[in-house]
Amino acid sequence: MSAYRFLLQPRWIAITLVCIFMLPAFQALSNWQWHRLHDRQIANIAIQEQIDKEPVAMSELLISGDASKTVPDHSQWRTVELSGSWLPADQVLVRKKSLESDLGLWVVTPLKLADGTVVMVNRGWTAAANSAIDSPVIAEVPVGTIEVLGRLREVTERTKPAPTDLPDGQVDRIIPLEIIDSPETLSNAYVEMTASRPESKSSEIRTLPAPEVTEGAHRSYAMQWMFFEIMTVIGWIILVRNEVIEQRKTAV
Repeated sequence: MSAYRFLLQPRWIAITLVCIFMLPAFQALSNWQWHRLHDRQIANIAIQEQIDKEPVAMSELLISGDASKTVPDHSQWRTVELSGSWLPADQVLVRKKSLESDLGLWVVTPLKLADGTVVMVNRGWTAAANSAIDSPVIAEVPVGTIEVLGRLREVTERTKPAPTDLPDGQVDRIIPLEIIDSPETLSNAYVEMTASRPESKSSEIRTLPAPEVTEGAHRSYAMQWMFFEIMTVIGWIILVRNEVIEQRKTAV
Protein backbone atom coordinates (compact mmCIF):
# COMPACT_ATOMS: atom_id res chain seq x y z
CA MET A 1 0.00 0.00 0.00
CA SER A 2 3.03 2.29 0.28
CA ALA A 3 2.75 2.90 -3.47
CA TYR A 4 -0.54 4.71 -2.83
CA ARG A 5 0.60 6.91 0.04
CA PHE A 6 0.53 9.87 -2.36
CA LEU A 7 -3.27 9.75 -2.11
CA LEU A 8 -2.87 11.35 1.34
CA GLN A 9 -1.26 14.41 -0.18
CA PRO A 10 -3.46 17.54 -0.18
CA ARG A 11 -3.58 17.68 -4.00
CA TRP A 12 -4.78 14.09 -4.29
CA ILE A 13 -7.21 14.46 -1.43
CA ALA A 14 -8.71 17.41 -3.30
CA ILE A 15 -8.89 15.45 -6.58
CA THR A 16 -10.52 12.48 -4.85
CA LEU A 17 -13.05 14.63 -3.00
CA VAL A 18 -14.03 16.40 -6.23
CA CYS A 19 -14.62 13.03 -7.88
CA ILE A 20 -16.58 11.77 -4.88
CA PHE A 21 -18.86 14.82 -4.99
CA MET A 22 -19.26 14.63 -8.78
CA LEU A 23 -20.51 11.04 -8.75
CA PRO A 24 -23.78 11.62 -6.82
CA ALA A 25 -24.31 14.88 -8.70
CA PHE A 26 -24.11 13.12 -12.07
CA GLN A 27 -26.33 10.31 -10.75
CA ALA A 28 -28.91 12.81 -9.51
CA LEU A 29 -28.95 14.58 -12.89
CA SER A 30 -29.34 11.25 -14.66
CA ASN A 31 -32.22 10.23 -12.38
CA TRP A 32 -33.86 13.61 -12.98
CA GLN A 33 -33.81 13.04 -16.74
CA TRP A 34 -35.18 9.50 -16.34
CA HIS A 35 -38.04 10.92 -14.24
CA ARG A 36 -38.70 13.60 -16.86
CA LEU A 37 -38.76 10.90 -19.54
CA HIS A 38 -41.28 8.91 -17.49
CA ASP A 39 -43.47 11.99 -17.03
CA ARG A 40 -43.22 12.76 -20.74
CA GLN A 41 -44.27 9.22 -21.65
CA ILE A 42 -47.31 9.42 -19.36
CA ALA A 43 -48.25 12.82 -20.82
CA ASN A 44 -47.85 11.46 -24.35
CA ILE A 45 -50.20 8.58 -23.60
CA ALA A 46 -52.81 11.00 -22.26
CA ILE A 47 -52.44 13.30 -25.28
CA GLN A 48 -52.68 10.43 -27.76
CA GLU A 49 -55.74 9.01 -26.04
CA GLN A 50 -57.52 12.36 -26.39
CA ILE A 51 -56.42 12.82 -30.00
CA ASP A 52 -57.64 9.34 -30.94
CA LYS A 53 -61.15 9.99 -29.60
CA GLU A 54 -63.92 10.92 -31.99
CA PRO A 55 -64.82 14.63 -32.03
CA VAL A 56 -67.46 15.55 -29.48
CA ALA A 57 -69.94 18.41 -29.45
CA MET A 58 -68.86 21.14 -27.04
CA SER A 59 -72.37 21.16 -25.56
CA GLU A 60 -71.81 17.61 -24.27
CA LEU A 61 -68.83 18.69 -22.18
CA LEU A 62 -70.04 22.00 -20.74
CA ILE A 63 -70.71 22.28 -17.02
CA SER A 64 -72.63 25.33 -15.80
CA GLY A 65 -71.48 27.12 -12.65
CA ASP A 66 -72.37 30.26 -10.75
CA ALA A 67 -69.42 32.33 -12.00
CA SER A 68 -68.67 30.68 -15.35
CA LYS A 69 -68.93 27.54 -17.43
CA THR A 70 -66.28 24.82 -17.42
CA VAL A 71 -65.37 21.52 -19.03
CA PRO A 72 -64.26 18.39 -17.12
CA ASP A 73 -60.68 18.20 -15.91
CA HIS A 74 -58.22 16.34 -18.13
CA SER A 75 -60.08 17.37 -21.30
CA GLN A 76 -57.00 18.92 -22.88
CA TRP A 77 -56.39 17.98 -26.54
CA ARG A 78 -59.90 16.52 -26.95
CA THR A 79 -61.26 17.41 -30.38
CA VAL A 80 -64.52 19.34 -30.13
CA GLU A 81 -67.13 20.65 -32.52
CA LEU A 82 -68.91 23.91 -31.87
CA SER A 83 -71.18 26.24 -33.75
CA GLY A 84 -71.97 29.88 -33.15
CA SER A 85 -71.18 33.44 -34.18
CA TRP A 86 -67.95 35.38 -33.76
CA LEU A 87 -67.68 38.33 -31.37
CA PRO A 88 -65.04 40.37 -33.24
CA ALA A 89 -65.35 43.38 -30.91
CA ASP A 90 -63.80 41.27 -28.12
CA GLN A 91 -60.99 39.78 -30.20
CA VAL A 92 -57.52 39.93 -28.59
CA LEU A 93 -53.96 39.21 -29.65
CA VAL A 94 -51.72 37.15 -27.36
CA ARG A 95 -48.15 38.46 -27.38
CA LYS A 96 -44.80 36.70 -27.70
CA LYS A 97 -45.90 33.48 -29.37
CA SER A 98 -43.46 31.68 -31.66
CA LEU A 99 -44.07 29.44 -34.64
CA GLU A 100 -41.14 27.76 -36.39
CA SER A 101 -38.73 30.18 -34.66
CA ASP A 102 -40.68 33.24 -35.80
CA LEU A 103 -42.06 35.55 -33.11
CA GLY A 104 -45.64 36.70 -33.44
CA LEU A 105 -49.07 36.65 -31.81
CA TRP A 106 -52.06 34.39 -31.40
CA VAL A 107 -55.38 35.63 -32.74
CA VAL A 108 -58.09 34.82 -30.18
CA THR A 109 -61.71 35.51 -31.07
CA PRO A 110 -64.68 34.68 -28.80
CA LEU A 111 -67.37 32.47 -30.30
CA LYS A 112 -70.91 32.75 -28.91
CA LEU A 113 -72.77 29.44 -29.10
CA ALA A 114 -76.51 29.05 -29.63
CA ASP A 115 -77.10 28.53 -25.90
CA GLY A 116 -75.24 31.75 -25.03
CA THR A 117 -71.97 30.09 -23.99
CA VAL A 118 -68.90 32.12 -24.95
CA VAL A 119 -65.80 30.13 -25.92
CA MET A 120 -62.40 31.66 -26.62
CA VAL A 121 -61.08 30.33 -29.95
CA ASN A 122 -57.41 30.58 -30.86
CA ARG A 123 -57.69 30.98 -34.62
CA GLY A 124 -53.93 30.69 -35.14
CA TRP A 125 -50.63 32.54 -35.32
CA THR A 126 -49.86 35.77 -37.12
CA ALA A 127 -46.63 37.69 -37.58
CA ALA A 128 -45.96 40.68 -35.35
CA ALA A 129 -46.13 44.24 -36.64
CA ASN A 130 -42.97 46.23 -37.29
CA SER A 131 -43.34 48.01 -33.94
CA ALA A 132 -43.92 46.34 -30.57
CA ILE A 133 -46.60 48.91 -29.71
CA ASP A 134 -48.58 48.26 -32.89
CA SER A 135 -50.91 45.38 -33.69
CA PRO A 136 -50.88 43.60 -37.05
CA VAL A 137 -53.88 44.10 -39.30
CA ILE A 138 -56.23 41.12 -39.10
CA ALA A 139 -58.94 40.56 -41.70
CA GLU A 140 -62.51 40.64 -40.42
CA VAL A 141 -64.16 37.35 -39.48
CA PRO A 142 -67.22 36.17 -41.41
CA VAL A 143 -70.63 37.00 -39.99
CA GLY A 144 -73.42 34.52 -39.35
CA THR A 145 -73.23 30.97 -38.05
CA ILE A 146 -69.76 29.42 -37.99
CA GLU A 147 -68.88 25.75 -37.47
CA VAL A 148 -65.54 25.26 -35.75
CA LEU A 149 -63.43 22.15 -35.21
CA GLY A 150 -60.55 22.35 -32.76
CA ARG A 151 -58.59 21.02 -29.81
CA LEU A 152 -59.41 21.88 -26.21
CA ARG A 153 -56.58 23.54 -24.32
CA GLU A 154 -56.42 24.10 -20.57
CA VAL A 155 -56.21 27.62 -19.18
CA THR A 156 -53.14 28.27 -17.03
CA GLU A 157 -53.90 30.24 -13.86
CA ARG A 158 -52.00 33.43 -13.18
CA THR A 159 -49.26 33.44 -10.57
CA LYS A 160 -48.77 37.21 -10.73
CA PRO A 161 -50.90 40.21 -11.76
CA ALA A 162 -51.54 40.86 -15.44
CA PRO A 163 -49.29 43.50 -17.05
CA THR A 164 -50.90 46.91 -17.40
CA ASP A 165 -48.65 48.42 -20.07
CA LEU A 166 -49.71 46.36 -23.09
CA PRO A 167 -51.12 47.98 -26.24
CA ASP A 168 -54.90 48.01 -26.60
CA GLY A 169 -56.25 44.69 -27.75
CA GLN A 170 -53.18 42.73 -26.67
CA VAL A 171 -52.83 40.34 -23.71
CA ASP A 172 -50.04 38.20 -22.33
CA ARG A 173 -52.05 34.98 -22.09
CA ILE A 174 -55.51 33.52 -22.64
CA ILE A 175 -57.57 34.07 -19.50
CA PRO A 176 -61.19 33.87 -20.72
CA LEU A 177 -62.78 35.73 -17.81
CA GLU A 178 -60.33 38.61 -18.33
CA ILE A 179 -61.56 38.92 -21.91
CA ILE A 180 -65.29 38.52 -21.22
CA ASP A 181 -66.26 38.36 -17.56
CA SER A 182 -69.60 36.57 -17.70
CA PRO A 183 -71.24 33.46 -16.19
CA GLU A 184 -71.66 32.31 -19.80
CA THR A 185 -67.91 32.29 -20.49
CA LEU A 186 -66.04 28.99 -20.62
CA SER A 187 -63.36 29.75 -18.05
CA ASN A 188 -61.04 26.75 -17.72
CA ALA A 189 -60.37 25.99 -21.38
CA TYR A 190 -60.23 27.46 -24.84
CA VAL A 191 -60.30 25.95 -28.32
CA GLU A 192 -57.32 25.77 -30.66
CA MET A 193 -59.01 25.90 -34.06
CA THR A 194 -57.99 23.43 -36.76
CA ALA A 195 -60.81 24.05 -39.26
CA SER A 196 -63.94 26.14 -39.72
CA ARG A 197 -66.87 26.48 -42.08
CA PRO A 198 -67.09 28.97 -43.65
CA GLU A 199 -63.34 29.52 -43.53
CA SER A 200 -62.45 31.88 -40.69
CA LYS A 201 -58.73 32.17 -41.32
CA SER A 202 -57.25 34.82 -43.57
CA SER A 203 -53.92 34.49 -45.34
CA GLU A 204 -52.02 36.18 -42.49
CA ILE A 205 -53.19 33.60 -39.91
CA ARG A 206 -51.42 30.23 -39.77
CA THR A 207 -52.88 27.10 -38.18
CA LEU A 208 -51.10 25.95 -35.03
CA PRO A 209 -49.47 22.51 -35.33
CA ALA A 210 -50.71 19.44 -33.50
CA PRO A 211 -48.85 18.55 -30.29
CA GLU A 212 -45.63 16.60 -30.64
CA VAL A 213 -46.00 13.15 -29.09
CA THR A 214 -42.29 12.42 -28.73
CA GLU A 215 -39.95 11.53 -25.88
CA GLY A 216 -37.69 14.48 -26.52
CA ALA A 217 -34.00 14.26 -25.58
CA HIS A 218 -34.49 13.06 -21.99
CA ARG A 219 -33.20 9.52 -22.63
CA SER A 220 -30.00 10.72 -24.29
CA TYR A 221 -29.44 13.31 -21.55
CA ALA A 222 -29.91 10.66 -18.86
CA MET A 223 -27.38 8.37 -20.54
CA GLN A 224 -25.03 11.30 -21.03
CA TRP A 225 -24.93 11.98 -17.27
CA MET A 226 -24.39 8.24 -16.64
CA PHE A 227 -21.48 8.36 -19.11
CA PHE A 228 -19.97 11.32 -17.23
CA GLU A 229 -20.32 9.36 -13.99
CA ILE A 230 -18.51 6.34 -15.43
CA MET A 231 -15.81 8.49 -17.00
CA THR A 232 -15.21 10.22 -13.66
CA VAL A 233 -14.39 6.86 -12.06
CA ILE A 234 -12.27 5.74 -15.02
CA GLY A 235 -10.48 9.09 -15.11
CA TRP A 236 -9.64 8.89 -11.42
CA ILE A 237 -8.31 5.35 -11.83
CA ILE A 238 -6.16 6.39 -14.80
CA LEU A 239 -4.74 9.36 -12.89
CA VAL A 240 -3.86 7.15 -9.93
CA ARG A 241 -2.36 4.45 -12.16
CA ASN A 242 -0.21 7.00 -14.02
CA GLU A 243 0.99 8.47 -10.73
CA VAL A 244 1.98 5.02 -9.43
CA ILE A 245 3.88 4.27 -12.68
CA GLU A 246 5.63 7.63 -12.49
CA GLN A 247 6.70 7.05 -8.90
CA ARG A 248 8.07 3.61 -9.75
CA LYS A 249 10.12 5.11 -12.59
CA THR A 250 11.51 7.74 -10.21
CA ALA A 251 12.41 5.11 -7.61
CA VAL A 252 14.44 3.05 -10.08
